Amino acid sequence: MFYMSSDVDWPSVIKKEARGLNGEDLGKVQKVSDTYVTIEKGLIEKTCFSIPKNLVKDYDGHTLRFKIGEEEARNRFQDNKLPSAGESSFSGTK
Repeated sequence: MFYMSSDVDWPSVIKKEARGLNGEDLGKVQKVSDTYVTIEKGLIEKTCFSIPKNLVKDYDGHTLRFKIGEEEARNRFQDNKLPSAGESSFSGTK
């Protein structure tokens, strides 16, 4: 079953796989705020992306898919500032 971005249960995507437009591995979802999904890729050399939620294509319960590829994610959203402290968010940490 696929969920469109407006129907996603956002807390459930924490620690799930994130994929780009052509199936590229973007990493694992670490945090979800009101407007951004924060993804981390890599074990030793970590790459972080903060991608706007409006760029989510769908979610199948296991993988969150985006409407952009890895190159665009790197060019536009890599190591962006995290959402402002005033935004509510869900995190995989307790």
